[in-house]
Amino acid sequence: MKIDLHVHCSERSACAKSKEEEQIQAAIACGLDAMVFTDHGRLVSPAHLNTLNQRYAPFRIFGGVEITVTEQEDLLVLGIHDPLLEARTWDYPTLHAFVRERGGWIALAHPFRYHPEIAIDIVHYPPDALEGCSTNVAPPNRPRIVETAERLNLPVVCNSDAHITPSLGVAYNCLDEAPEDEAHLLRLLRAGAFHCACTLA
Repeated sequence: MKIDLHVHCSERSACAKSKEEEQIQAAIACGLDAMVFTDHGRLVSPAHLNTLNQRYAPFRIFGGVEITVTEQEDLLVLGIHDPLLEARTWDYPTLHAFVRERGGWIALAHPFRYHPEIAIDIVHYPPDALEGCSTNVAPPNRPRIVETAERLNLPVVCNSDAHITPSLGVAYNCLDEAPEDEAHLLRLLRAGAFHCACTLA
């Protein structure tokens, strides 16, 4: 099952150019089986996700969020639908504890994008994964991300970070099995039951 864990739409992310429906249709057209909307500081309501899943079945749509912490790194959070995540004042240790307490999943998006070194303490507060390939991961940074992930025994995920439809399909994750629901998806991600696919040069 091919899934992109990092997608934006213009309805919820000011920096995105393509609408929600356009992103979904582009994901289907390029052969993905599922996607996760991770808009900047904005959640998708469970009711809306249910409507989208009914409309586009068998394609699967999950909801997450991308959070910029005060240390100026971006984190993807899945599996939690608490509106508190939409606050703009998270520091990383507090966010990490919040996600862990609620059984969510957290990944560092596009490491080394903003700083020569990762600005959060991922040694004492390890995320569940590092994003190793996306449209916002510079090619020279990919080996550093893999080395960091191997050193900390963390998996690497590949995502489009799509803000516009042509970005869909350039990077995704191949799950070992199709998740029955969100909880099953998180179990697969935590278990590393997937491999990355990145077509970016």
